[in-house]
Amino acid sequence: MPFRSQGSRGSRALASPMSPPLALAAAAVAAVTAAMPLAAHAEFPDKTVKIVVPYSAGGGTDIVARKLAEKLTPRLKQTVLVENRPGANGIIGTDHVAKSAPDGHTYVLVVNTHLLNPILYKKMPYDTFNDLIGVTMVAKSPLVFVAKSELPVTNAVEFARHVKASPGKYSYGSSENMTRLVGAMYNKYQNLDMVNVAYKGGAPLMTDVVGGVTTVGVTSVLTAMPFISSGRLRPLAVTGAERTPALPDVPTMIESGMKDFEVYTSYSLYAPAKTPKAALDRMQKEVHAVVMAPEMKAILAEQAATPVAQPVDQFNAEVKKDFQLWQRLAQEVNLQAE
Repeated sequence: MPFRSQGSRGSRALASPMSPPLALAAAAVAAVTAAMPLAAHAEFPDKTVKIVVPYSAGGGTDIVARKLAEKLTPRLKQTVLVENRPGANGIIGTDHVAKSAPDGHTYVLVVNTHLLNPILYKKMPYDTFNDLIGVTMVAKSPLVFVAKSELPVTNAVEFARHVKASPGKYSYGSSENMTRLVGAMYNKYQNLDMVNVAYKGGAPLMTDVVGGVTTVGVTSVLTAMPFISSGRLRPLAVTGAERTPALPDVPTMIESGMKDFEVYTSYSLYAPAKTPKAALDRMQKEVHAVVMAPEMKAILAEQAATPVAQPVDQFNAEVKKDFQLWQRLAQEVNLQAE
């Protein structure tokens, strides 16, 4: 209906001063409405929910995201889609989410590199801590070092000897700054001269390691497992404190003589900073229900991942501590900002 059809009656209503009691009542209603939880305004979510994976399809983060989306869809009663936006160590996809509408329908699933990026990049298109808010850590998993099966080594110690025997010939591949850091840690601890080769995701990295383009790959067990199971790649070591049931015969870096070499990759969910707390809490609650279900626990366990899904406030407090850890490790291996 055109606005003018309400004519002068609407104009007179706007011009008439509101009595003090009515004004106070109107102000009270407005205040209560503004304070209402998200669910009081509308059933949440009320449209498609999107999880952005800022890495290529087929990697560990992508696998976790798609399993999560599949299980969240019936719980949220809305379609949950996964969208890959790879590039710049996860910055491109994360920037998209940071600048999305903070209505609770857009999220990004990242690995620890999310907290390394502000350390290793002088300029960022978003503020890691002010433009995004944490929802929860979905799961965590050790990383694994893999080489093509034809390489004449069976573990990380033998691999280091192999590299030292022919210096200047070898490389380690990483799919983002997290795996770049862990590869640099191994390089330094073993006094190797391998160069880093950066990839946009774990899947293309694995393909190049199989093909011998890159000597060794650092990635999640989730990403490497199909290549290990098929015999195309050989796992050399895992980075957890203990061996993982998913690869029980593969030693840890600590067992291989590298004291304190304990690192896990995490799969964590973030939203735009001003997303209503009610939406964050609802999403965390549903993620917790999904990952703690026996079926999902079994799926994650097969890939050496364990569920976490802690509450929103607890997760955000832990993020601050983790950031300090990555700062220290980056300084120890002399990773420089680009």
